[in-house]
Amino acid sequence: MIMNYSQINLEKSVGWKILNLLKIKDAFYIPRWFMITEREDINEDIYTDYMNIVWSEYYICRSSMSNEDSMKLSYAGLFESIEWRISEKLLHNDILDVFQSVENDFLDEYEIKITWKVLEKRKMNVLIQEFIIWEVSWVYFSNFNNGRLIEYIKWCNQFLVDGVVKANKLFLSKNYTIIEHKKNIQYKYIWENLDIYIYEKENNSLTLECEGLLISELSRLQTFYDFEIDVEWTISKWKLYILQVRPITAL
Repeated sequence: MIMNYSQINLEKSVGWKILNLLKIKDAFYIPRWFMITEREDINEDIYTDYMNIVWSEYYICRSSMSNEDSMKLSYAGLFESIEWRISEKLLHNDILDVFQSVENDFLDEYEIKITWKVLEKRKMNVLIQEFIIWEVSWVYFSNFNNGRLIEYIKWCNQFLVDGVVKANKLFLSKNYTIIEHKKNIQYKYIWENLDIYIYEKENNSLTLECEGLLISELSRLQTFYDFEIDVEWTISKWKLYILQVRPITAL
């Protein structure tokens, strides 16, 4: 079945990645998306379905397994995730790759490590999410060394994943006051020819206005959850988009 927001109920089988976003869909900007619940629904019309619902040429293809991003199990890094595509021909294969990633030899080992047993049912769903072209992006942890932590980078987080740059860091107290702003000077070399308007050229960090927006909205976001949160976020044209919310787990 192919579903969007209005068609999804709160059954756990759709995965906590979806359920955690549904909690905030009327209060925050989140990317447009739809979900495929069965591998058999992948057909030649899938790109047309995607464009009718999401309306964006760029997409991210993510897993949303039934127990993924739950209070005990994150499965972080164990499933396929495909970003920034713009191809009708690739969408079919990308969705199939994510479905197939549930057949992962490390899942049993991971589940035993956390729950002392292998879970009997694994229901994989595939989330096709609009790709937001951002100016600033990365992650937020609501609990970090008795405080909070915002990590951010400019434009493309692939540089961070590839180890080319290190994220700038905002260390916050529990009441959201700034303790330290650790800035990374590597950005000056990589991005010196780009004009990204929410950055100050002098120190290569967020402007005070953007900093205030980010802290204020992330503190508001916490009120929607009764657990500490690990958030993937992005800012585009002065709008904060929440891409993913999951509980902070030990592993």
